Amino acid sequence: MSRLSKGFFLLGLSCSLPAYGGTDSLTFDEWYEEFRREAVDSGVSAQTLDIAFAEQKLIPFVITRDRKQPELRKDFQSYIDNAINVLRVRKAKRMLAENKALLDDIYKKYGVPPAYLVAFWAMETDFGNSKGDYPIIGALSTLAYDTRRPDFFRSELMHAVKMVQSGVLPDKMKGSWAGAFGNFQFMPSTYHAFAVDYDGDGIADLWNSLPDALASAANYLSTEGWDKSIGWGGEAFLPKRFDWDLIERQKTLREWRELGVEFSANGTPLSTPAKLFLPAGIQGPAFLVYSNFDVILQWNNSVLYAIAIGHLADRIQGFPPFKKKYASGKTLTLEDSIEIQELLAKMKLYDGKTDGILGRKSREAVRKFQNLYDLPADGYAGPSLLHFMRLVLNGGAERKNLSFDEVRELQTILSKGSYYKGPVDGKMGKSTQKAIELYKKVYGLQDREINRKLLTKMRLQAARGMENGEQDPAVKEFWKQEEELRRQELKKLNKIKKLKKKLKAKSKNKKHGAGRTGKKVQNRLDSQSVSRYSA
Repeated sequence: MSRLSKGFFLLGLSCSLPAYGGTDSLTFDEWYEEFRREAVDSGVSAQTLDIAFAEQKLIPFVITRDRKQPELRKDFQSYIDNAINVLRVRKAKRMLAENKALLDDIYKKYGVPPAYLVAFWAMETDFGNSKGDYPIIGALSTLAYDTRRPDFFRSELMHAVKMVQSGVLPDKMKGSWAGAFGNFQFMPSTYHAFAVDYDGDGIADLWNSLPDALASAANYLSTEGWDKSIGWGGEAFLPKRFDWDLIERQKTLREWRELGVEFSANGTPLSTPAKLFLPAGIQGPAFLVYSNFDVILQWNNSVLYAIAIGHLADRIQGFPPFKKKYASGKTLTLEDSIEIQELLAKMKLYDGKTDGILGRKSREAVRKFQNLYDLPADGYAGPSLLHFMRLVLNGGAERKNLSFDEVRELQTILSKGSYYKGPVDGKMGKSTQKAIELYKKVYGLQDREINRKLLTKMRLQAARGMENGEQDPAVKEFWKQEEELRRQELKKLNKIKKLKKKLKAKSKNKKHGAGRTGKKVQNRLDSQSVSRYSA
């Protein structure tokens, strides 16, 4: 039995470990011998392997964490509020001031501004206070032996072993359950590619040497293409009528401004290319982002993370908070996200991984689906979209007859936007239909039928600009015409009443004839004075 096996099994763990579902049904001992041969063939010495694995053990909790389905993910506002608060900004400014000379020196060499390095440091480990306490070799061995992502973690384990060969002591290699470590949570492969021995002591120590850690992070960002002449982007505000197909399209800041998008350039040249991002769909905020935003995504492929990094860096530099706060809303679980990818794949719109990570490829597929069903193509996958996709695959998205409650919901949406001023009674009357036609005209909808498909669109658009419906020229003109028609009807009604009164006065001596004439007048009155605002 190898020294590795002794190290593991002295702790009382069975060598077969069936609960982990080991790779290709190998026992762990068999798996390790295979890994050991591969490591030796790649240049790792047997002595290094003995040192690396001598005190390690499999960690069952790592498997539990890796397989645990997370609860609902944070919505945009909750994420930003959690990541950026007054105390964190204050501490970040203090850390920048305390390390100013070092950060300025690193900036001169790598071109990454100090505020961004401090923002990454804050987000990754709370300025080094949460680096992780799991043995890296043990955690990666556990994950590499497991069947979920064995190739990825096997590669990372190989890099970790080579770190030991380069002089890093395994008992100092502590980090997260997933194998990330140090002040900036590098993975072993990232360490080998970008770690810098900035303090010149012979070892790139990302745990205890702040110069090494900061320089390594700067080296990573610089190598990935950081442009020191610009920032990351910023908050933007869209005009009411906007072409959603422009989301994630690149245009210059000048071109975006010509399209009616409002933003603060903060000194960035208007010739700078920028892409439009809507991290929470049309209900949420909008951002114009520059090429450095893509560099942040290379570090962590999360749009919310990238926005948080950029905004925290701005706050450190003295820029104000976002102008607008957004209400928290329902989000998707990991299982929901995987289901969306599976449904998109079933519809031949998506051919990527079904991993629940809704990245660029998933967003593009969502936009294709939204365009197919005439929905605002914002690329955002939320609970409403998932519900609609289920309806589509179950044949329910095209059902035409709305229920009583759905008509009431439709009337409520129209009322909030000042398109409808009648009763919310669930009846599809003439004024409700006219209000729908007005709404369709304002929003450029081509739907011919009043059905669930149209209602879904109205739900999705209700969160943006509905309260300002009365300010729309088309809505103003509509109600102006309606008011004029109402005045004409009242005028006609008064005229008929006067005529009726006159006829009654003349019919005192002609009771039967007058009765017939009065009845005719009454019929005319009834036919012409029906309220135009009935539902």
